[in-house]
Amino acid sequence: MINMIVAVSKNNQIGANNALPWNIKEDMKFFRTKTMGKTVIMGRKTYESIGKALPNRKNVILTTNKDLKVDGAIVVTSIEEAIKIAKEDDTFIIGGGEIYNLFMPHAEQLFITQVDTDILGDTTFPEYKDKFRCIEIVDKTDNAQKFNYKFSTWVRI
Repeated sequence: MINMIVAVSKNNQIGANNALPWNIKEDMKFFRTKTMGKTVIMGRKTYESIGKALPNRKNVILTTNKDLKVDGAIVVTSIEEAIKIAKEDDTFIIGGGEIYNLFMPHAEQLFITQVDTDILGDTTFPEYKDKFRCIEIVDKTDNAQKFNYKFSTWVRI
């Protein structure tokens, strides 16, 4: 099954300058819990922002750079190669923006942290509400950063 996991602002932004615009500890814990032991697919820029392959996961990096080699990761150069790998396991698409756009037609489930703030970002999450329905929402608050946020689960209609 192809899943997506992402944190988005009220204005649908997911990043700025190749970085997350917030540091919500419980969201990072949610991400780890959902993706641990699973396959994660990311673009090269997301890999570079993380700086390493994620431990205890099968890491797949989708890039146009045919010469890229990464310790602890499988590098693929086409969405078809990535989908073939994704069909082997429970898979999470983890970004960035271009990768979310490419995989949206293939995603069956979305795990979205909806952060109750607007940000000035440069990466937008694709529209999804007309193709998915929300089946669960859990309200949260991050007292350290004073953000309200929600964990939501969406399934393809």
